[in-house]
Parts: sequence; C-alpha cells; structure tokens
Amino acid sequence: MRKQWEMETKVGIFIILGTCLIMLAVVLLGGVDSFFTSQNKYYIHYPSIEGLVTGSKVVLGGLRVGLIDKVDFDTNKKDIKIDILIEKKYADWIRKDSVAEILTQGVLGDKYISIKPGSQEVPVLPPLSEITTQATLGLSQFFSKGDQLLISLNAIALSLEKLLKTFETGNRGEIIVSQLALTSKNLGSASQKIAQEMEHVQLKNTFKNLNAILDKINNGTGTLGALVNDPGLYYDMKTLLGGANRNRVVRNLVRKTIKDKEESQQK
Repeated sequence: MRKQWEMETKVGIFIILGTCLIMLAVVLLGGVDSFFTSQNKYYIHYPSIEGLVTGSKVVLGGLRVGLIDKVDFDTNKKDIKIDILIEKKYADWIRKDSVAEILTQGVLGDKYISIKPGSQEVPVLPPLSEITTQATLGLSQFFSKGDQLLISLNAIALSLEKLLKTFETGNRGEIIVSQLALTSKNLGSASQKIAQEMEHVQLKNTFKNLNAILDKINNGTGTLGALVNDPGLYYDMKTLLGGANRNRVVRNLVRKTIKDKEESQQK
C-alpha cells in the first residue's frame, strides 16, 4: 500500500512538473516573454484587423516592446478593439502623437502592430488610453487595386489596337495628315496677314503723329512754331547776330561763353 502511494505521488509530481514545463514552453515560444515584466495596457481601434491575432508582437520604432493581449468587437464604436501590452520601460516613448498601424512581416504575411514614437515636446500618453491609428493597405486591397489597374491597362491597349487597325484598313490616316497640313498652311497665311496689318497700323500712326506736329508748327505752338510764324523774332535774331559780328567785344564774349560751356561739359 505504501509503495503504491509513493508511486502515485511520484507520478503526480512528474505530471505537475511536465505541465509546468509545457506551459512555460508555450509562453516562451508564443512570444509572451514579457509575461514576467511590468507592462502598461493601451487600446487601438481598427475597422478590420486582417488576420491580426492575440499574441502578435508590438514593435516601437522597429524594436519589439510588447504583444497583443486581446482582440474583440467594440459594440460602442462598431469596430475592432485591440488591447496591447507594452513594457513600462518604453512608456515614455508612447506620446499623444504616436501612431499605430498594422503591418505585414515576411512572405507568410504575419501581422503585427508597429507604433511610431511620438515627439518629445508632446506629453506622454497615460496607460489605458487609446493610441491613434493609421489606415494601412492590406494585401487584399492591394491585389484588388492591382486588378483594377490591369483592367484599365487592358482597356487602353484595346483602344490603341482599334485605332491602329483603323489607320491600317482605311485612309483616315492620310486624311488626318492632309488636314493637319492644311491647318498649318492656313495658320501661316493668317500670321502673315496679321503681320501686314500690324505694319499698316504702325505706319498709319506714324503719319498721324507727323501731321499733328505739323499742325502745331502751323498754329505757332512751341518755339519752332513761333519762329516759323513770327517774322519779328527772325529779324531780331538776325540783328543780334549781325551786331555781334560787328562788335568785337560781344564776339569775344560769345566765344568765351562757348568755350566755358565746352570745358564744363568735358569735366
């Protein structure tokens, strides 16, 4: 009886130790190595998590700092609420302007959350607060946009093919080329006519200005008009100049004045 009790005790201890080792291996292999460290909890809301699961890693600036603790529907906001755990030693890097987004790692497409550190000038985000999210383009959306792009390219290719066939089977190409040549010729003729009209307008304006100047002279406007229309001024100038020729003193005075003026201009 005693031997049986000892055997059962040993088996029980072995089972307990084995269970503990299995649980520890699951914790460590599952990426919950921060189970023994102090952590802060934050919340993230997304309309679609696209394969993100509990236990996925959380990185901050490329460094692993935590994991996803829980993923569930939020009945208040009508979207997915993600609870994340981040080690307390990285709490100062989580600021109010930090941004979280869902990214894909590797060929298998493993999802994880990446957080961009906030600015040092912005206050630290308290625990149990919501981190701002940034919309990301998932693989399904990426492939759907790629399909739309291929459809558009295919439509363009078909249109070009139809256009080339039209040129090959008909004379539309020659007609279009001839029309372009005719249009170019008409544009050249029009530009020449415009240039001729501009020259005509300029000559007309020049003659108009000359006529205006002659009218002013005939009317006695200005100095030249006064000289032409007033004979008295002409005789006065002739008398003055003739007297100067007969008067040596006046002649010398005029010469000196001219010389002084030339010297002042040279200076």
